[in-house]
Amino acid sequence: MQGRIKPLKGVLNFRDFGGYDTVDGGKVVTERLYRTASFAEATAEDMAWLGGLGAKFVVDLRRPEERTDAPNLWPGEHLRVVTNDEGYKELPAHVGVLQQTDLTADAVRTYMQTAYTHYPYEPRYVALFKAWLHGLAEEGGPAIVHCAAGKDRTGVACFLVLTALGVDRDTIIADYELTNVAIDLDKRLPEVRARIASRMGKEISDEAIRPMLGVHTDYLSAAIDAMESRHGDVPSYMKAVLGVDDKMVATLRDQFVR
Repeated sequence: MQGRIKPLKGVLNFRDFGGYDTVDGGKVVTERLYRTASFAEATAEDMAWLGGLGAKFVVDLRRPEERTDAPNLWPGEHLRVVTNDEGYKELPAHVGVLQQTDLTADAVRTYMQTAYTHYPYEPRYVALFKAWLHGLAEEGGPAIVHCAAGKDRTGVACFLVLTALGVDRDTIIADYELTNVAIDLDKRLPEVRARIASRMGKEISDEAIRPMLGVHTDYLSAAIDAMESRHGDVPSYMKAVLGVDDKMVATLRDQFVR
């Protein structure tokens, strides 16, 4: 779809993830469901554009210390923002990667896959995913979900919504992979490599940065496998863990499918 990726100046990976066909012949509405990286570097122009979206709420998936270190410049007090201040068990994926002694591409991919297996069951993310889905059912949209880079935790949150709305899995995975286009990996590699060297005192190859900076289908598959191994399928996971029952699924489809 033309215009899915929004070219904001200080906000990376801002995307409309509506507009997809559903398996029963419907279509997810556009301009109601948005995913993005954080707003910590939003420009005045970005904030004016964001204010025009008419968002009803924002779910910020970042941990407390992430929000403290990189506070969002948008939104202000006028818009409801959902956060969670529970303690954390896991390191952020990129920090955990950099603390490993083996910084090969294979090691980074393995670490990222492992991180994804925790997202569906970590209490903080369970609470936030629940707030995201229930908020969409109760309030409709527009609504925005984001983490730091808008790709990993946000990717799982969007997978859950599109699954509930009846979009087929191949399409959902293709939407997930759009991060690799939206953030322009080749352009960002030198910048990220230099930042890692400056802040962490570590040299890391472009080949090892790519699996951390972008997304890979194996990552999302790891989260899906974690849900299916414990609950049989994703809808059963959503019902048991997130309280998204058949009635709520019907409500979500009434809200977002035409």
